[in-house]
Amino acid sequence: MSDKNYPYIDLIYNQQVENKCVVQNLTIKQRIALLKKLEKEIIAHREEIVEALGKDFRKSKVETESTEIYPVLSEIRLFCKNLSEWSKSKSVSNNLVFFGSKAEIVNEPKGNCLIISPWNYPFQLALMHLIPCIAAGNTAIIKPSEFTAHTNSVLNKILGNVFDSNHVQLIYGEVEETKYILSKKFDHIHFTGSPNVGKIVMEAGAKHLSSVTLELGGKSPLIIGEDFDLKKAVSKAIWGKLINNGQTCIAPDYILIHEDKAQEFVDEFIKQMDKTFGSDPKNSEDLARMINTRNFNRVKDLIQNAIELGANCPYGNEYDGYELYIKPTILTNVPKDAEILKEEIFGPVFPIITYNSVENVINYVNSDEKPLALYIFSNNKELIENVTNHTSSGAVLVNDLLIHILHPNLPFGGLNHSGIGSSTGYFGFLDFSHQKPVLKVNQMFSLTKFLNYPYNSFTKKIINLMIKYL
Repeated sequence: MSDKNYPYIDLIYNQQVENKCVVQNLTIKQRIALLKKLEKEIIAHREEIVEALGKDFRKSKVETESTEIYPVLSEIRLFCKNLSEWSKSKSVSNNLVFFGSKAEIVNEPKGNCLIISPWNYPFQLALMHLIPCIAAGNTAIIKPSEFTAHTNSVLNKILGNVFDSNHVQLIYGEVEETKYILSKKFDHIHFTGSPNVGKIVMEAGAKHLSSVTLELGGKSPLIIGEDFDLKKAVSKAIWGKLINNGQTCIAPDYILIHEDKAQEFVDEFIKQMDKTFGSDPKNSEDLARMINTRNFNRVKDLIQNAIELGANCPYGNEYDGYELYIKPTILTNVPKDAEILKEEIFGPVFPIITYNSVENVINYVNSDEKPLALYIFSNNKELIENVTNHTSSGAVLVNDLLIHILHPNLPFGGLNHSGIGSSTGYFGFLDFSHQKPVLKVNQMFSLTKFLNYPYNSFTKKIINLMIKYL
């Protein structure tokens, strides 16, 4: 992986490997106490977190508290409330073959874990996966993105006040450090990021047969039915897309709308943008910025490429490189070969694709990789069921955007190109646990008592009865 050596990484890694047996024997009460201590530290550093995200993204206080801090606190409280129940062994029923035996599933920690978190929600996504990792009884090395230095600093301070380094440790670094960490053997790796890097992580895990969870992304569609109120549709679309300036893995990546409604949508969009953000959205304190120059240029190039190929741009296409500002942009009549229809945008751009039938919608969605989320705005049950049942996606959300990730009893994750495995809540606990089957056989009725050597006519009768009736 990497030709360099990093002694401090070796030190932390070795300490956690040596300590994982101690950590896995922490009682549920001790694990909950650590989570509650983490909660207190987050609350105590609330203003520092807001300030750090402001420096990294020019993110507003409201957006930071609602999308970074609240989800983490909510997850901690969910685990503190339910961990005792979730961690209990679960008895399962027997069939006649195992009459008299006791069968159960025991949740055991996976061991030493690696959490690679992304830059787009640097506080939330690092901790949202640490919570189940710790609750399940594991150690954790957290490798955050190097793009969010201010948030990483606060995060490191908070973690240092709660955990010893042989239990949880954040490690700074760029590509080379990440490669070096990935060269080591972990019992479980949880990665959030792009599909291309996800393939590298999965390959690294395969070398040690480590289990791997991938939260990736993809082009999540927003399908707007003919029956849906366009004012509501535009309002929700603006909010869901522009949170974090479009740098959200479950943001609607493109809009599918009936051809008879497209122009009305554009007109209403421009009207609401002017009303919400003023004539120059750049002056609004509510809009975040692109994370860095590289991503600013990438999104700008996607817009320019589409326009050069013939797309119309009724709103947007204005930039300020110094501020990393891209004006929210609408694109219509986008050619199929435009790059913006091929890769995840991760920016404040609304490509609008028109359809004239539900079959068009289904075929368009199914022509691409499976998205992380699929959104439907409609009150038409037939439309909703048709799209839901004939497309495949990580999740389906009807008549709203993004908020399914906050539901306490639903898994979050993609499939294939958009991810492998599930996270959050109970599903996050299972993700960082091994569900170990334990079978205690009643010797009086043991199956092997009747099937053991030497094989004879009685053995054959037992097998015939099993095949016929069991």
